[in-house]
Amino acid sequence: MKHVISLLLILSFCFVLIPSCAEKASETLMDRVLRVAEDSSDLSRMDEDELYDVIGIAPEDYSDYAYLADYDALSGRELVLVRAVDEEAAERISTLLSLYLEHRLKATRNYLPDVYRVLSEAAVRQENLLLVLSVAPPDPEEASLLLQEE
Repeated sequence: MKHVISLLLILSFCFVLIPSCAEKASETLMDRVLRVAEDSSDLSRMDEDELYDVIGIAPEDYSDYAYLADYDALSGRELVLVRAVDEEAAERISTLLSLYLEHRLKATRNYLPDVYRVLSEAAVRQENLLLVLSVAPPDPEEASLLLQEE
């Protein structure tokens, strides 16, 4: 009888743990951003057309992405998280994110000194095929937290 009860307890734990592991495995990058970024509810979600039009990242170069930005752009706050399909695509995406950051720096240098300051502190970071550009995060460890699960 004790073995039956023990077996039932073990099975019940399996039914609880296995679905939670499956949920984590199927987490999208947007889910991760919404979980990690403290101010994600204050940012506008940008779609894949905007990811291409604004930064130049082609849909065939990534399998998942999350792109959020301050709607009026006065704070400079942006968060771009992209999972490249392969190493070559990761290089292209890294280059495009760096060029985008350079462009934003040039555009704000003389007109928006506060935005220029936060942009100058930003950098593109990469872990495996995951790339992140986090500008003006409320938590300085935001990029690390987003990359650590890769």
